[in-house]
Amino acid sequence: MPLIPSALSQSLQSRWLPRDDKGPFHDDAAASAQALAGAIAEWFALAMASGIPCATASARQGQLQSMLLPFLQAGVAPAAGQGIAISFMAYVAGQSFGPGVAAPPIATSAAAAAIGMVLADLNVPQSSRADQIAAALHAQALSSIVTFPPPMPPSPVI
Repeated sequence: MPLIPSALSQSLQSRWLPRDDKGPFHDDAAASAQALAGAIAEWFALAMASGIPCATASARQGQLQSMLLPFLQAGVAPAAGQGIAISFMAYVAGQSFGPGVAAPPIATSAAAAAIGMVLADLNVPQSSRADQIAAALHAQALSSIVTFPPPMPPSPVI
């Protein structure tokens, strides 16, 4: 099954983002990193390339969580946006799709800017915030190419 941004958005809303009536993000960066990594890993486990599913998304969830933690601890929206995008880039790079391996996504800078902007604006409703973050991570994921051994051609992540 290909990646669907609305599935990530729903997971971000239920697992990571604060409810509209609770305002800013919670102070517990470790719990936040765990929740965000869980939402992303669960979603990325549905990724495919050339019809082959991602085999390592769940196994690398801890790696993603540890990369997210310092960026979420900083408490600065642009830094968190950049950190989320960079952490996701590192998480995607090297994911296994059967015999294929994913390259780093090239849309990391665009995703960092988009995520940083939405994190900075606390007036954006939770559902819109989740949709925008999910769209940025989806575009970033789609910008990764999986290389396979010959004779299979390279394939984008979908």
